[in-house]
Amino acid sequence: MIVGVFAILKAGGAYVPLDPAFASERLLDILIDASPGILVADDHGKQALGDDILSTLIVVDPDMIDPDSGSKSIAPGGSLTNPQVSELTSRNLVYIIYTSGSTGKPKGVMVEHQGL
Repeated sequence: MIVGVFAILKAGGAYVPLDPAFASERLLDILIDASPGILVADDHGKQALGDDILSTLIVVDPDMIDPDSGSKSIAPGGSLTNPQVSELTSRNLVYIIYTSGSTGKPKGVMVEHQGL
């Protein structure tokens, strides 16, 4: 999963860590609040979320990716081993971490690249 986090950051995305040990209601609250475009989850993570939640998301299982089947094409002047995202700045979101929430609802704290 750590390679997935680095890939998300390198692509200019932000990540939201989810603990499969959390109750599915808490995970659902976090997913509703964060509205992720893609969810990276292995079998353990998918099991914690359940089919109803997963059916509403685009899910990528890192254990199911065949590194030899991926596209090797890159943009002209780009690098396959060290791609750059030119629009990425220190003000871009890097991750959202959720607190326990004093009201019982998890609260997201957004952290930018400059704070990492």
